[in-house]
Amino acid sequence: MSLAEQLPALLGVVVGSVGSYAAQSLTERRKWKRQREERWDEKRFEIYGTYGNALKAQLRIAQRIGAALGYPDVADPLPPAEGLPLLAEAESRRAAWGHLPRLLGSGGGSRYC
Repeated sequence: MSLAEQLPALLGVVVGSVGSYAAQSLTERRKWKRQREERWDEKRFEIYGTYGNALKAQLRIAQRIGAALGYPDVADPLPPAEGLPLLAEAESRRAAWGHLPRLLGSGGGSRYC
């Protein structure tokens, strides 16, 4: 057989190979993006949980101080002299985590990976 007779088959193999490579590349790229988004979602969940717990701890101390000052909604009052240092410490913990939810909240963090 001459080269001219084999050329269509050769072109078919080349086109098929290029198409297969392109499809595989697109599939792998989508898979990588999806996994990256899942990692960011997990990180967001972890950070929001940690921030929420810090906020709840701060709120609980403030409620206990309020109970010592006469607000009836909380059962275990905490005198302000004891509670204010605890409240300041809880505020420091909350503030340390406070910037992370703002950084991750809009989904902007995923653009930087």
